[in-house]
Amino acid sequence: MSEPLIKLLLAHHRDVKPAHTLTALKANVEVIVLPAQLSELGSFESVDLFALLVDARSGISKEMIELWHHFQERQFPRAMIVQGIEFSESDFDDIVLIGNRVLEQFATPYLVLHDDLGQPTALISLEDNLVHDYSGAEKNRYSADSELMDLISEFQEEYLQLYKELGEEGFFQGIFAIAIPIGSEKPFGIPELNMVIEALSKR
Repeated sequence: MSEPLIKLLLAHHRDVKPAHTLTALKANVEVIVLPAQLSELGSFESVDLFALLVDARSGISKEMIELWHHFQERQFPRAMIVQGIEFSESDFDDIVLIGNRVLEQFATPYLVLHDDLGQPTALISLEDNLVHDYSGAEKNRYSADSELMDLISEFQEEYLQLYKELGEEGFFQGIFAIAIPIGSEKPFGIPELNMVIEALSKR
């Protein structure tokens, strides 16, 4: 018997076109297009996960900040989903830094890896050092080499420290938020986000 689908509330600015890869999310997705008045949006009691879709090309608007803080204050599980990094000078890390400043401090379970042409093609998990490689026709997983582990060591230390301080359940309890990059062409980030959704559905 399959787990019941969680309700995911996805908010984005009207200037942002959600990546088609988001259609593979294993959740009941309800979309809010901003700007919209909070008073017009009805009750959010049945929402299991609030996700803010940020495009690297357009950044974070004041309406997005206002809506984010609404869910932060009520301790809903929260995720910032970052798309458009293939087409922008701003990468995932840049958007996370902005998010840290205007929304809240984010945990980043995955970092983006780029190919020789500078295109994002893989993610590395800061939890288990596994590379999730999307450069081929099918997703491939393998352990990071020592050089790559050295490059991510500082980010990994911060990530693990956050979990140590706030607890492994902190995200699910709405104590802290996560940020996940997704591809607009290659589907990186979607299976990873679905793992979060699956874990949430079991609580």
